[in-house]
Amino acid sequence: MMLSRIRLTHFRNHDATAIACAGGVNAFLGDNGQGKTNILEAVSYLSLTKSFYAAGDAEAIGAGNDGFDVEGVLVSDAGIEQRAAVACRRVPPEKKFLLNGVPPETLASVIGRFPLVVLSPENGAITLGGPGERRKFLDLTLSQVSGAYLGEILEYRRALRQRNRLLADARRYGSCPPGVLEPWTESVIAAGSSVAQRRAEFVREFREYVARSYRDVVPDGEHPEVSYVCTFAPPEPAGTRAYAESLAAALAAHGAEERRRGLTLAGPHRDDLRLTINGMDVGRFASQGQHRTLLVALKLAEFAYMKERRGETPMLLLDDVFSELDAGRIRRILALAADLGQVMITTTEGRVFTGAIAWGERHRRFTVEHGTCRQEA
Repeated sequence: MMLSRIRLTHFRNHDATAIACAGGVNAFLGDNGQGKTNILEAVSYLSLTKSFYAAGDAEAIGAGNDGFDVEGVLVSDAGIEQRAAVACRRVPPEKKFLLNGVPPETLASVIGRFPLVVLSPENGAITLGGPGERRKFLDLTLSQVSGAYLGEILEYRRALRQRNRLLADARRYGSCPPGVLEPWTESVIAAGSSVAQRRAEFVREFREYVARSYRDVVPDGEHPEVSYVCTFAPPEPAGTRAYAESLAAALAAHGAEERRRGLTLAGPHRDDLRLTINGMDVGRFASQGQHRTLLVALKLAEFAYMKERRGETPMLLLDDVFSELDAGRIRRILALAADLGQVMITTTEGRVFTGAIAWGERHRRFTVEHGTCRQEA
């Protein structure tokens, strides 16, 4: 998959920007605050229907404007061209997505159609932050690979919201009407057991991808490991029924405490992805360089896994990834990126490409200034 052309209208600080992209490395160079990351953010709207930032749609609308438009032409590995367009308006709040001129059945149905891997400073929370950030990483990767998983995680979140609302009401009023909570408990068990089982299977498969990607960046001396920490995991080996029985037992065991606190206390929403290097917990013992290197390895592993499982090469967005990495690791990352497929990189330091990338038709360099983008020779 590659993005052939993209147009941004009133998007962030880009009033009217059109870019013809190369099939290899596209480097966007410029000082901070000029609009480099905004271009990558617009690409994520075409692929994920939203920004890879936590910000809402209205925040991406250019100052003084009523809305923004992002349009792109995407080409699959098989050469099939598709047109995607996103339009967001401030008043009334509205977002429309068009695929070849036609609205998709749902926004969720777009996820995975144009596979995308993003590495940005915000992703640093995967290794540095709490379990919620690692769960997001698992869910986005799996959702782009499996439409069934996306449906399961959306159903789980819906059932969990409803169950938590009922538990909060029970805490507030001192009781819950008979038979009201049980259907949502059953839904949480059905969807949650499938989610946890698929996550566990994915992590078992994903380990070798991470180890291989890490070796590509750091050839010797450091060995990463990833493992899924399920709060209600049944004994291995386990099928869907065993996960469902374990989750049901955990919810029953926490019943009194759930009513006291007004929260669901067991389920995949409380699970984690454990990360270690040489057996040491990354969150507690890793250096900044190791955090950044592991994050790069996780994203390169995500790229390889997604490409293999979907049979389509993802687009790769690298936003300001070179800080806190030494020159050797930067060279290896660039060498890997140049052979992966379409890669979009932002940086303030153009010299990192010296001797690593030959600019031309395959790899293009752009300068971004004050919300404008021009291709350099």
